This record gives sequence, structure tokens and C-alpha cells, in this order.
Amino acid sequence: MAKKKLNTAGNSKAGIDDNRKVEIIGVIIIALAILLGLSIVSYTPEDYQYATKLSFMDLFNKDASSRLVQNWLGPVGAYLSHFVVHQLFGYTSFILAVLVFFQGWHIFRRRNYKDLSWITILGVWSMILFSTVLGWMNFNLDFPADSVWSGAAGVAISKVLQNFTSSIGSGIILSLLAIVTLLLLWDRDLQKSIDNLKLWIENVQQKLEDARIARAEKKEIKAQEREERLAERRAEREAAKEEKAVKKEEKKSAKAKPEKEVKEPEAPAPTIDDIVAKSHEQDLERIEKEKRASDDIDNRQKAAINKSSNLEEKEVLDEDSEELEVSVYKGEGDEEAGERDLDKINRDKAKEVPVIRYKFPTIDLLDAPAEDRTEVDLEEIRENKRIILDKLKRHRIEIVGINAIVGPTVTLYELEPAPDVKISKIESYSNDLKMAMASKGLRMLSPIPGKSAVGIEVPNSTREMVYIKQVINTKKFVETDMTLPVAFGKTIENEVFMIDLTKMPHLLMAGATGSGKSVGVNTIITCLLYKCDPENLKFVMIDPKKIELALYRNIQNHFLAMLPNADEPIVTDTSKALDTLNSVCKEMDDRYDLLKMALVRDIKAYNKKFKEGELDEELGHRHLPYIVVIIDELADLMMTAGKQIEEPIARLAQLARAIGIHLVVATQRPSVNVITGTIKANFPARIAYQVASKVDSRTILDMGGADQLVGAGDMLFTNGAGMTRLQNAFVSTEEVERINSFIGQQAGYKEPFHLPIIQEDNVGIPDPLDDIDEMFQAAAKVVVLHQQGSVSLLQRKLKIGYNRAGRIIDQLFNAGIVGPYQGSTARDVLVQEEEELQEIFDGLENL
Repeated sequence: MAKKKLNTAGNSKAGIDDNRKVEIIGVIIIALAILLGLSIVSYTPEDYQYATKLSFMDLFNKDASSRLVQNWLGPVGAYLSHFVVHQLFGYTSFILAVLVFFQGWHIFRRRNYKDLSWITILGVWSMILFSTVLGWMNFNLDFPADSVWSGAAGVAISKVLQNFTSSIGSGIILSLLAIVTLLLLWDRDLQKSIDNLKLWIENVQQKLEDARIARAEKKEIKAQEREERLAERRAEREAAKEEKAVKKEEKKSAKAKPEKEVKEPEAPAPTIDDIVAKSHEQDLERIEKEKRASDDIDNRQKAAINKSSNLEEKEVLDEDSEELEVSVYKGEGDEEAGERDLDKINRDKAKEVPVIRYKFPTIDLLDAPAEDRTEVDLEEIRENKRIILDKLKRHRIEIVGINAIVGPTVTLYELEPAPDVKISKIESYSNDLKMAMASKGLRMLSPIPGKSAVGIEVPNSTREMVYIKQVINTKKFVETDMTLPVAFGKTIENEVFMIDLTKMPHLLMAGATGSGKSVGVNTIITCLLYKCDPENLKFVMIDPKKIELALYRNIQNHFLAMLPNADEPIVTDTSKALDTLNSVCKEMDDRYDLLKMALVRDIKAYNKKFKEGELDEELGHRHLPYIVVIIDELADLMMTAGKQIEEPIARLAQLARAIGIHLVVATQRPSVNVITGTIKANFPARIAYQVASKVDSRTILDMGGADQLVGAGDMLFTNGAGMTRLQNAFVSTEEVERINSFIGQQAGYKEPFHLPIIQEDNVGIPDPLDDIDEMFQAAAKVVVLHQQGSVSLLQRKLKIGYNRAGRIIDQLFNAGIVGPYQGSTARDVLVQEEEELQEIFDGLENL
């Protein structure tokens, strides 16, 4: 017995206690629950297709697996979340992870399983029910737009229930079951739950009522304070008017009353002794003093008369200025759309995307504008009016009417001159007005286009920011039928300025650093993303600065077009920018061939014919999306890629409108060597932000004015006829990130839109062994001597025709003496010394 006890004790020491085993099992179950929850939270639809393509060796390659699969549990998490989320009950499967966690916790704490039975049953039922509810909403209301919330099982159950009870009946049944389930989750006693719900509703109503009363009291206090401020201002103005009236009366009375003569005080009557004592010289001296005193009195009277006349003239000017009242206008702006109007229209439009299930970015991704709007400063307007009229009066220019239109950035003063005043006379005093106003950024319009008035734009002391949401969430933008609508911002009349990019058809932007040019580019892209789907719009982005457009790489499988062999979807290497633009030119030529075969004149008619099935895909016909080429810094391309970059840009600008390719080119250096005459001639639509000089303004706009802008989005837009001053809508980096993240998280196309590859075609160039020109060696020596491989050089030096010189250049290329064709520039010469050239000649003779 003793031996048996020893064995038993030994076994107990060597083994693991049963309680410890239970605790270990509980910890393992808790860990599994956490891992399951992490895999569900980090679920991405693309992970499963990437995980299925991973080979066994890829699992040992950390870079390969982490690059393809984004799930936090790697390939295992991709398979697990695909089964639980996609095939079962969507994101509601997270309830399953919570239930497993509670099971593990109960095991770890060695509690009774009966305590967890009710919550387990209710949790599984809630998971199935809410997955079915989301599946019904997805099937009938298209909300949520992605079925990943309900899973395949939830959609299937909702469809079966709908087949039995119709959509309305199934909706009512699911609603009732959801309400009952929520009450059970809240408290198992339904009566008590209903009472608690009623109590909660009453508390909420009471809080809302208290908040309403507090807002009303606060509003009343603000109204009282505002009335008190207005009363104080009125009292101050009345006091100032009364004081001014009193001064005028005093001046008038002083003018009417003649100035009293100044007389010398009468001397006391001289005595007889004094008269006798005085000599004749003293009498003469007294007479001279009286004469000087009389002259002083006359001078003082003349000065007083001149002073009173000057005061009278100033009073007349002031009276005229006061008599001419200024009419102040501030536009009410465009009618605001509903919070969900744009989302509803885009939801219907997204259903037309055939290949992928796409959802447009929602309006709530944009920042709401500030509630405190800047009020019109009437005192500032009156002061500016007084300065303008006073300056013009002094130059004898009569103004019979004046209006002030208050915009977000500037106020436009419309001056109506008298009929006999010449506009050129007002314009000649523009610099005097700028000096009198002492305001940076004053701009003069003489006359205002479409009006019989002269305009003066004066920057406001307090600017009002225009948010992108104020522009996009308007009925004008929401209900537009433009193909590529771009809402730049607001005009001085506070109206949304919107134009169709297909009508421009290309846009040239210029402005100094920090003037708002990059924000303007983001505004254009944001507007297009909110109105165009990936099926009909692609972007080619060239960003030499490498950071401005980097945020848009998240939408590469939705909206970006690139070369098939490109490493990055956004071109940041200037050496590859030329290849990309030449590829776009090739796409343009291919599209024109398609339009020619389809017997149509533009891309709209072609896509309509293709959609109706009138074009055969076997002949190469395809749907043609619009392509917007965005170049963020042209000056850097011109410096690094050379003048060759100008040729494809000019070709696209001249020809690409009809086939749906449009350019948006921006630069911060609007000089003539960057914005050349060829580029300007094909870009009628131009935007100028603040620039440094009038020369830069004339370069981009062909006139001055951009040097008078005040920066931070203040811009001038012209489309060949007239000039419009706008305040660019502000879109922040955070807003751009949210929009790109929203689009990038959706399942897009398998790859970006691929541009055609340009293959070097040497067909037609004769072989150097066949029919070598007799002047071949002489031409080679000329080229090597001058280090310039051009046809014109051979024409001049050898006195031959153009065609023969062209054939010789082709033969020199095949012989390896000159480089390939480089457009308008001469070919590179590959041979430097005559000895090397002679070796090439000897080699050709031996062959």
C-alpha cells in the first residue's frame, strides 16, 4: 500500500493538474476567438483570390505573402474570413467570434455552461437574423451596396423568405423579428424592456426639449446683443451726423459774418505838454506804423477768404459723396441640394457599370463648411466708396451711380460714369486709384463686359473660404448633364462656376508657388470622381514632383491608365513621361481608326453604337472611356525631357478632342520657354493664379491682371472670350485621402487600364548592304565632323535633295553612325573619331 501511494504521488507530480488543463484549454479558445475576430475585421475581398494563387514556396517568402494578402492573419486569415464573411453571414459573423471568446472565458474560469446557454442561443439567432435583414436590404434597397455585410448565406435566406412572403411581407416579418430580438438582448423580460424603452424615449425627448429651449434662449440673447450693437451704431452715426451738422452751421455762420477789423488801441489823449514835446520825426514814425498795421489786416482778411473758399469746396465734395448712395449686393448662391440627392443619382448611375460593382463616393466624405459666415462689412464698403469718388472728383470725373457686389474674396464696385465722361479718361487714372486705395490686388475693368459701367475689384479685409462641399452639394452640380463637369469654385456673384471639360477641351494652369495651383488640380479630379464612373473615365497622371498626385495610387485599378510595363501607376520619372505621352498619342491614332471604321465623328456616337451592338468586337471595336491627362509640372518636364515633350502635347491638344482625350497641364513658371506659342495656340481655356509679374500674366492670359491677384485660390479663368475672377474651392488633403480610400477599398478591375506599347518600326529603312548611296562615306564624314545628324546639314554640305539626304540618314542609322529619330531635333552622332568611322567603312566593304 505504501508503494502504491508513492507511485500515485509520483504520477501526480509528473502530470498536469486537471484544473490547469481546463485553464489552458480556455486560454487556447480565447486566443482562437481573438484570431477569428481579427481575420473578420481585416477581411478584404481581394485577399482570397491572391491567397489561392500563392504557391507553397510563396508561404516562405515574407515579401510575396505580405504584398499580396492584406489580412492581418495572412493567407490563413484570408481563407478563414472568406468562408465566414463571404460564404456565411458577412460582418455579422463577428458575433461568432464574441461567442467563442465567452465560451473560452467560461472554461478558463471553470463556470457552469448553463449560464452561457441562453446568450449563445440568442447570439447565434441574432447573427443569422441580422445577416438576413442586411441581405434583404441589399437586395431591395441596394443598401448596404456591398453584400459583404450580409454574406452569401444572409442573401440566400432573405431571397427564400421573399419568395414565400414577397418583399413587403418579408420586410415586415424581419422588422418584427429584429425588434423582438433587440428587446430580448436588452432584457429577457419583454414587458420590462418595453417600459425601459418608453422611459428612454421620454428621457431623449426631454433632453431634446431642453436643448431646444437652450438654443432658443441663446438665440434670443444673441438677437438682443445684436440689437444693442445696432442701436449703439445708430446712436454713434446720429451723433456723428449731428456733430457734422453743427460744424457746417458754424462754418456757414462764420462765412456770412464779416470779420471784424483789427484796430490799434486808441492812445490816451495827449496833453498840451506832450504835443509840444513831440518832434516832427515822431509824427512820421507813428504814421508809418499805422500803415504797416493796415497792410497786416488786409492780408489776414484775404487768407481768411481763401480758407473759407477751400472749406466750401471740400464741403461740396463731401456733400456730393454723401448724396450718392452705394447699393450693396451679395449673391445668395446656388440652391443647395439635399444631403442624399447626389448619392441617389450616383447610385442609379453605378448600376450601369457592367464589369464591377462600383459605388460613387458619398457627400459625407467632404468637410462641412464653417457655420459662422462672414457678414458684409458696410463700413468698409462706405469707406472704399468715399475714397474712390473723392479721387475721381478731384480729376473732374463725375459718377452718377455706384453698386457694390460682395464676393468671397473681392468686392466689385460698379461705377456708372456721366454720359460725357470717356472711359479712357477713367482708365488713365487707374494707378492713382490703386495708390489711393492702398490695397494689394486691386484690379480695374474698363468697361465691365456686358455692362455700361466701369469695375474696380477691391480685396475684402476678411475673406470667406469656399469649401468643395459647398460647390458639389448644389443642384447645379448634382443635376448637371455635362459629360466631364468641373466646378472650380464661386464667382463674385457667389454663384458656382462650372464648365464641361469636353467643351474646353484642354486646360492650361499657371501660378506661383503657394498660389493654390495644386489645390485646383485636386478640385478638378475630385469633381470628376464624384460624377464619372470607372467605366467611362481614366486618368493619366504625370507628377515630376512625386508627391502631389501620390494619393491617387489607391485608385489605380479603378481610374488610372498606364503603360503595361510601368512600375508605378503615376509617372514620376521624367524620362518615362515622353514614352507615356507618345503612348497616349498612339491610343489617339488607334481611336481615330476605330471611329473611321464605325463611320462616326466623335466618341459619344461611337460608344452609343458600340453599346447598341452595331460594332463587331472581333474587328477590334471596344468601349472607349474618356482619358484625362494631368501634368502637374510642365516646366520640369521641359527642362529634363527636352523639347521633345512639346510634340506629343501639341499633337494631343490639336487632335484629341473628338476621341475623348483631354489635357490638364499645370506649371509654376509661366515663361515663354515653357508655355510656348505652339502649346498656347491649342489651349484656349486657361487659369491663372497669382503670378509674380505682368510679364508672366501676359504669358498665360495674353493680358495683365494675374499679378494683381491675392493668392490662396484667387484666380482668373478665360476660355477665349472674356475673363472671370473666381475663388477656387478648397479641398484638403484629408478629404482626398478619404475619397481615395473609399474607392480603393472597393473591388475594382483586375488591373489598370493599359495604354498601347509603341514598338520601334524600322520598316522602309534600306539595309546598308543593299544599294548604298555613292555619297554615303562623304555624308558620314560630314556628320562626324559636325557631330550633327540632320537631313538639312547633308542638303547644305553635299548639295543634294531632301529625299536623297533622308535615305542617306537612314543608311547611317543602320550602320550605327547616328542614333534613332528624335522628332524635330537632330539625331545623335554615335561616332566621335575618324579612325572609328574608317573601321565601320572597312567592315561594310568586307561584308
